[in-house]
Amino acid sequence: MNQEESFDEYNEISAEEVAKRFEALLKRKESPAFSEEVFESLTEYYLVKGNLEMALKACNFGLKLYPNSLDMMLNKVQVLINRLNLYEATEILDHASIFFPSDMEIQYFRGVINIYSGEHEKALEIFEEILPISEEKENIYFQMGMAQSGLGLMEDSIISFQKAIEENSKSDIVYTELVFSYELASALDAGVAYFKGLIDKDPYNHLAWFALGQCYNNQALFSEAKDAFEYVTAIKDKFAQGWYNLGLSQMSLEDYEGAKESFKSAFALEEPSADMWVQLGNAHERLEEYLDAYKAYRTASNLDEYNDEAWFGMSSVLYEQERYAEAIHFVKKAIKLNEGNSDYWLLLADNESKFGNIISAEEAYRTAAELNPIDADIWLNWSLLHFEVQDYKRAFDIVTDGLEDLPEEADLYYRATVYLLYDGSLNLANKYLREALVLDYDKHIQLYDFFSNLNTLKTLQRLIEQYRP
Repeated sequence: MNQEESFDEYNEISAEEVAKRFEALLKRKESPAFSEEVFESLTEYYLVKGNLEMALKACNFGLKLYPNSLDMMLNKVQVLINRLNLYEATEILDHASIFFPSDMEIQYFRGVINIYSGEHEKALEIFEEILPISEEKENIYFQMGMAQSGLGLMEDSIISFQKAIEENSKSDIVYTELVFSYELASALDAGVAYFKGLIDKDPYNHLAWFALGQCYNNQALFSEAKDAFEYVTAIKDKFAQGWYNLGLSQMSLEDYEGAKESFKSAFALEEPSADMWVQLGNAHERLEEYLDAYKAYRTASNLDEYNDEAWFGMSSVLYEQERYAEAIHFVKKAIKLNEGNSDYWLLLADNESKFGNIISAEEAYRTAAELNPIDADIWLNWSLLHFEVQDYKRAFDIVTDGLEDLPEEADLYYRATVYLLYDGSLNLANKYLREALVLDYDKHIQLYDFFSNLNTLKTLQRLIEQYRP
């Protein structure tokens, strides 16, 4: 059964309302018979929402009614490119070129497909050819920048992205790619100067503030980044990525409560991705709100089962709740997706240790240390595994192995001191203690966690006082 509605009044209703009508028709197994304009708008709506499945359905229904519509064919090409179905997208372009042999947009999408296929030189040739005749030069300059970036021509890509902005591009992706090019060109200072220049010309350019904040974040200038993103949200409070990036800066500044609220503001404005849910989970976890953290990580894994950080987050929360068996299960999922992350192996080792699986813990610690030998926590936690079974010599050996890669790490010297004292090697313990105190005197308080004997504590205190700054 066909539902014949042209929706000529489309401009008077929201895209969301049209989408609801479209989905209601599909649910009733009725074929929508909208105008070509409505199908185009539906496709764009779903693309913005990231719902590629529904975007493709809108295209397919549209092409049934308008099989020779160039706009509908190009809409489907755009959807297929987003789904990385490049072969079928190319077939549609070949078909369209039979009827529209000189259409510039067909060439444009061929160039885009070349970028996705890694054929950046071919893409660049196409975009340079159609640039003089294009009425949307900002899009051409953007794609030129992407092709140049793919070829490693970062200075050229910077120029192309800047030209896209000069052509009045309002896409945050253009600004973000420009920041990325500045970073790869080791020219973030130049990026800061450029975006400040745009702000001087137009203080209400929220995208310039947004890019400036990204530059600062990439320079680890998190306070400056936070200030920039606060300007973004003040200028345009409906810009979800402004809130999200503000949250990221707040996380780096350890303002977890502020980050949590910023992430929630972003979620209210756009459908959150799995990565966004992971960040919200991280904020909850840092605030020891473990139930909410677990829910956020679980939502992320439901959205994207290949998101290793979501599985890791769930394991981390379960570890804090002393639910070690479940934590082991989830961190193994994370490792299966990303075997090269030392944090995952460390968490697996810590869980195996707590669960009493000494051999499995030993293997996991060793793998973590091989992946990232400059992470002091790996050596400290690994050595503790042997300390707890009173194998002080092995614990000391692990710490000294860590010192080969981290010769200036005071924590390792303090821990070596502990193990030597327990092993009765007082002279050697004194040597390591002196080195630790010289490196970082204030960290000596960690020693007191390992001793309760009053005489031992008095002896330690006398030695420590000798090196008081």
